[in-house]
Amino acid sequence: MKVNLQFFGVAGYKMTTGQGLSLVIDPFMKDNPYCPVTVNELEKVDLLLLTHNAFDHFGDAPEIIKKYKPVVICALDVQHNLVKYHGIDPDLIRPTIWGIEIQEKGVSIRPVESRHWSFAKAPDGSLLSGPAMGYVFDIGDGRKYYHPGDTALFGDMKLIGSINKPTVGFVHVSLPTEEGVGMPHADVYKSGELTPAEALLASEWLGLDEVVASHYIDPDSEDVKEFLRLVKINKKEGKYAPRVIVIKPGDTFCWE
Repeated sequence: MKVNLQFFGVAGYKMTTGQGLSLVIDPFMKDNPYCPVTVNELEKVDLLLLTHNAFDHFGDAPEIIKKYKPVVICALDVQHNLVKYHGIDPDLIRPTIWGIEIQEKGVSIRPVESRHWSFAKAPDGSLLSGPAMGYVFDIGDGRKYYHPGDTALFGDMKLIGSINKPTVGFVHVSLPTEEGVGMPHADVYKSGELTPAEALLASEWLGLDEVVASHYIDPDSEDVKEFLRLVKINKKEGKYAPRVIVIKPGDTFCWE
């Protein structure tokens, strides 16, 4: 089954199957100056997966939900944010947590642990916080996809690989530093949640056949190039070397 993958930048994606299903993950768009795609251009969204409350992952979720009425998969802190502060209909939301599998629109979605924080500051000053999520999901095309949100390296990635058996992973290899998407005092942060070397090790532990390099703006950034270099070295030495897909924000990759 044909699957089109469009990259918004950072960790945001839209996946569209040949059967017309549209799945969006972490849609940081309007406030991302490097994302050329608008919410109106999405045309259709059936499922929306939100990994955590951070601005660069929660993004344009409220606008997308109000416009397209997708089924939303998220943790309780994200649900609280959507319902209380953005007026989203709770009947559209399927709250879940690590391990509780959900079946919606013919898609099997298994939430898994993410070693990260989920936080947002509400308009009334409240701090919203909860467990960050990763997802392993099956859209019926013969692959199983893994989006970790943001996560540090942790040993149970081997367990996720053994039990859930993802074949394609959106593995973050960098921490964007560009204006508008980077953290304050960006010069002091010398890596993202995963270094390129850790991203490759995580991919091996997960047993991924393909890695969609993720969590960047510039596909020619030093971290992306380092990840590609390490994969190339492994391949030359006969070690683990997945196929790597690198996409420019706004561009589309197609699995036939």
